[in-house]
Amino acid sequence: MEPADPVLSLFHPLISQWFTQRYGEPTEVQQKAWPVIAEGRHILMTAPTGSGKTLSAFLWGLNQLITGTWTTGRVRILYISPLRALNNDIRVNLLGPLFELREQFLSSGDPFPEIGVQTRSGDTPPAERQRMLRRPPEILITTPESLNILLSSTGGRALLNHIETVILDEIHAVASNKRGTHLITAVERLVPLSGEFQRIALSATVKPLRAIADFIGGFTREGDDKALYRNREVSIVQAAGSKRYEIQVCTPADAERVQGPDAWWQSFVTALRGRIDANRATLLFANSRRFTEKLTRLINAEDRGDVRTAYSHHGSLSKEIRHLVEDKLKRGELRSIVATSSLELGIDIGELDEVILVQAPYSVSSALQRVGRAGHGVREVSRARLYPLFSRDYLNGVVIARAVIEGDIEETRIPLCPLDVLAQIVVSMTAVEDLSAEDLYDFIRTSYPYRDLRRDQFDLVLQMLAGRYTETRIRELRPRISIDPLTGAIRSREGSLRVLYMAGGTIPDRGYYALRVADSGAKIGELDEEFVWERSVGDVFTFGTQQWRVLNIDHQNVEVAPVSKQASMAPFWKADLNGRDFHLSEKIACFLEEMDGYENLEDAATILSDRYFMDRASIERLLEYLAEQRKATGAGLPHRHRIVAEHIAGLEDRSDSRQIVLHAIWGGKVLVPYVIALGEAWEERYGSTLRMYHDNDTILIGMPAGEGAPPLRDMLTLVTPDNVERLLRKKLEQTGIFGALFRQNASRALLLPKRGFNRRTPLWLNRIRSRKLLQAVYTYEDFPVLTETWRTCLWDEFDMAHLKLLLQELEQDDISIVEAYPSSLSPFAAEI
Repeated sequence: MEPADPVLSLFHPLISQWFTQRYGEPTEVQQKAWPVIAEGRHILMTAPTGSGKTLSAFLWGLNQLITGTWTTGRVRILYISPLRALNNDIRVNLLGPLFELREQFLSSGDPFPEIGVQTRSGDTPPAERQRMLRRPPEILITTPESLNILLSSTGGRALLNHIETVILDEIHAVASNKRGTHLITAVERLVPLSGEFQRIALSATVKPLRAIADFIGGFTREGDDKALYRNREVSIVQAAGSKRYEIQVCTPADAERVQGPDAWWQSFVTALRGRIDANRATLLFANSRRFTEKLTRLINAEDRGDVRTAYSHHGSLSKEIRHLVEDKLKRGELRSIVATSSLELGIDIGELDEVILVQAPYSVSSALQRVGRAGHGVREVSRARLYPLFSRDYLNGVVIARAVIEGDIEETRIPLCPLDVLAQIVVSMTAVEDLSAEDLYDFIRTSYPYRDLRRDQFDLVLQMLAGRYTETRIRELRPRISIDPLTGAIRSREGSLRVLYMAGGTIPDRGYYALRVADSGAKIGELDEEFVWERSVGDVFTFGTQQWRVLNIDHQNVEVAPVSKQASMAPFWKADLNGRDFHLSEKIACFLEEMDGYENLEDAATILSDRYFMDRASIERLLEYLAEQRKATGAGLPHRHRIVAEHIAGLEDRSDSRQIVLHAIWGGKVLVPYVIALGEAWEERYGSTLRMYHDNDTILIGMPAGEGAPPLRDMLTLVTPDNVERLLRKKLEQTGIFGALFRQNASRALLLPKRGFNRRTPLWLNRIRSRKLLQAVYTYEDFPVLTETWRTCLWDEFDMAHLKLLLQELEQDDISIVEAYPSSLSPFAAEI
């Protein structure tokens, strides 16, 4: 029987029949992708969550295995995703269709081959890893880190020498950071083992598509004497019209009438419980692990017997607890989960009626991923409510809501030639074969992030690994490779692989304590070092819906026992600050410019309802907030083309200074380098230190009083597009951000190895080791990790392009500076 849809004729008739019975018609992305995949072309698929991308990626490979086009007994399909939990879901979700297809074929009298599906990660038991080597699965599911470990061993490489297809899922989650570099260089290393294979990448939120396609494709190397590079062509399949989103910015009905923070929280949580009770399954997102724990405790505070309304879910809970929580919701035994970004990606937790965003996320792409978790099925509507927590959050929330509907996400910026990751790649590659520097350099440049790697940079990394800087007598600088003086062959030294296995990967080590149940020793999560320092035996805190009493603290573990006593204390975890990027910041600034255009803000109410999806209570709260700001300053609203400078008093108890709050809606990735450069420019001009504090929207400046202080515009134009990088280079190495990034980069470059497997290295100790290392290498201007830290700051952490654009607009008066002298802090300034 001919399939109803022509695209299904590409597959074996029984597979087409199974698909039609199971799913009906192919989705838009499947219609577009399968002809491309069947032709063997590389492909980047981008489509909303729940549009059938994963099945699009796998079904052709299953067809090839089932029909015998690809022989079994070898790994033919390699699937890689950033999350172990997602990998486990993919395995389960593959086994179901394989069982159904087997039944379909056998009932028709057709043969069906044995197709194994296995996962390989740090959680895989050693015995299972050995069985995998003896009987390789046809489909291997792994993570970037595990793939790199496989490639550094002879047995692992033998497992990967017959690959036909590599599937890169959730590519947006890694392409913008060094984990993506670690992944894509490993993919290139598969080519000498398996020959050319098909590359299939998937994402719901990624931009710009062409740059990501080039990242996936990399280059082929041609020529012997002089290497020539040609980029692999990657087809882009985009299906944006098949998903509908519904989102509303909400305020609890009685939240504005209550007095006091406790009453407000009670009203707020009552509204959340009402939404949870109205749904079968609800997923709530919060922006931090500590707030996730707090919100879970508040939701469960109402007496409902032994029934828990919500469970928390975040990266510091053990994987066993996270899996249990996911399964409970999937089976209908739990009404809601409160999660961080740990559930942002496509982990299967069953059907959700609604997603609730408690506070606006830090990016549009994050919001789009979170909203897409509801209505995850094909052709379903994704519904979400966004509850801001404070006045400024309403401003962020309405802009996020509009951007989600428009799908206007941030651009992904791919790291350029990360030298710290390069050190790991060199040690890994030379552990399994002797390579000359020329061959190694030529091969590494086939990977997109290293396409412009200079030979002198590469040679400096080799020299660092070979022990060039050992005269400093810093043990961390001991050689990791040896270079034969006669042949030039490079080989990893004995013990280097052990260091790589302990310190390999790109995710920074936070030095967390293991949280264990005292009786059994079972690990239930991880605690931040600073939180543990503040604890004593007998303290009680809430973690994962349960109260725990501290029984013992040693150098590595915190042992606890469950108690029934109610505890209001929730753990905290220190993390990197979330500097908002310019894309979202400009949207907020443009929204303020739009609102400033209304002489009477009440005229904007209809716009806020229809275009920005706010309920009535939220509209009233936002309009009141904006009106109070206008009244306080008399200078209008700060926006894309206006900086409002509030001259205020009372924030510092000093009579010899004055304070200014600059409202510059530029975002942290622009404001941080500007503040650093401005501080250095001021010091050069006036010989004193300028006290400054900042967030994503404002800068608080403590200026000296008196006649010597310059006019504000003159001060703000001390930093120009021409001098900003010079000022940063002069000042940046004295900042905490440079020290933190140097420590992370040194760890990636294998210069700060751990003390041993499964042994915690305290973060304070790593800070001391890093500071000692930094002081030792300051005299070497060509030290690769110093170079890499500068690149990380100016490319990954800072948005220098938009900073220079804004500085140019300041010079040309395209951005006005309006000074105001309010009698008290304006609403915007009060939220610094």
